[in-house]
Amino acid sequence: MQFTTKIGRLFLSMQTENIDFDGTPSPAKRVRHSIALAYQLFRPQLKAKFSRSFLGYFWIIFPIVVLTVAAHGAHQSGIMFAPDINLPFFIFYMIGVVAWLNFGEALMLGVRSVEASRSFIARVRFPMLSIVLSQLFAILVDGLIRILFVALMSLAFGIDPLRVILSCGIILFGTVFAAMLGAFIAPFALLVEDVKRIFQLFLSFGLLVSPVFFQPRPGTTLETVLYFHPIAPIALPARKAMAGAPIDIPLSIVFGLTVLGLLIIGLRFFIKAKPLIVERMLLGGR
Repeated sequence: MQFTTKIGRLFLSMQTENIDFDGTPSPAKRVRHSIALAYQLFRPQLKAKFSRSFLGYFWIIFPIVVLTVAAHGAHQSGIMFAPDINLPFFIFYMIGVVAWLNFGEALMLGVRSVEASRSFIARVRFPMLSIVLSQLFAILVDGLIRILFVALMSLAFGIDPLRVILSCGIILFGTVFAAMLGAFIAPFALLVEDVKRIFQLFLSFGLLVSPVFFQPRPGTTLETVLYFHPIAPIALPARKAMAGAPIDIPLSIVFGLTVLGLLIIGLRFFIKAKPLIVERMLLGGR
């Protein structure tokens, strides 16, 4: 409700300043305006998030600690086997958990952005890109806090700082990768309820069969399943970087540029789907 109210105030200020985004001749100017508005939406949202809770940062870190300790306990009990990688078990599991948490939030970015402003977006002309980017900024802040926690814990275990920086950079890029996937998924998830439920189910149980807790072993069926898991391109290279193992740099650069290009296309696709999404909201009484 507060998010919707802030958008309304911003729209009124836009009207006062006579800003017409649809009439902006240059796409670059339109994007700059959208980013500026997204930042204005993001700032009060961030302040409100932590002002309502005395333990704001704690609730970001707490799930990491719980899941990592649980995985480490399962390893000590023999339920999970030792990974074939030169990393402390605690750091091995923590990298997977943080990569998964960041991935899950960013994957549903478009859906949650629209649902948070559904009472407003159908009535007022407002850049869809601004709404999505404001939520992306919030997710990146939470992700950076988690990554900082991983970095501090890794340094405490005596891991080389350069390895830590490279690994954390890969984990952070995982948020962009998930946002790219989410941009393509969001229109279908918003138009068809079953699609949204499928992805919610995946986020609930996909953790159990993923590289978050397991390292693929060559020649096994599980290896195929884990390598085709969407978190694999992030969690596996991040662990390799943290362990000091060689990474295919040219392939990583190609992958990164491809993701960025697809992110732009995905956001464009999502924005173009706005009329259908709004129509669906109106017909559904939303």
